[in-house]
Amino acid sequence: MYAVHNVTADDGLLHLTSQLGDVRTHDPVSMTTRVRATGLDQPTGIAVAPDGALVVAETGAGRILRVDDTDTAGALAEGLDHPLDIAFDGRGRCYVSDDRRGAVLGLEDGEAVVVADGLGEPQGLAVRGDELFTVEVAHRRLRAISLATGESRIDAEDLAVGLPPGITRTEPEPIPGVPGRPCQFAGLAVAPDGALLVSANGEGSVLRLDAPAG
Repeated sequence: MYAVHNVTADDGLLHLTSQLGDVRTHDPVSMTTRVRATGLDQPTGIAVAPDGALVVAETGAGRILRVDDTDTAGALAEGLDHPLDIAFDGRGRCYVSDDRRGAVLGLEDGEAVVVADGLGEPQGLAVRGDELFTVEVAHRRLRAISLATGESRIDAEDLAVGLPPGITRTEPEPIPGVPGRPCQFAGLAVAPDGALLVSANGEGSVLRLDAPAG
């Protein structure tokens, strides 16, 4: 009903971004919803910072927003190309995927620093231990990046993400306040047991990639 684009869970609450340009927090127990921010330009990825604030990728505006507990929004970083997803590591450092730039960026004092580039349209992000994972939609694969060394590897290939090979589609410009066709987004999350969950938007399924034994 809110044209939900992305969602994250924290302490029993669901925080979501909407194609209508909203950020909301939903309490599934009381069945109440709180509007946290409105009038945003294509908010997409959302994550909860260590201090409890919501951090949102405002994709259309090329910036990362922080929404505090008083529902005040401020920019953490600006001037990005097309930021899509947000993830935090265990030390509270923030990472952003930018599919048009083909990079994963780390935010340091309001500046976006390249963590990995030369990627094929990275979208979903997740951190497990000292590794950062991203879905490279253009190459239909999952890449793991060491946060300690910067080295990377491919953990899965031929994923059903994005449009089928050889198919292209031109999206119309969004109309503010009017939900259009859902944007293509291959999300990524870490399950409680360490498995990675990929939203295979190319076929409408969720894929589970188990963590290595041991």
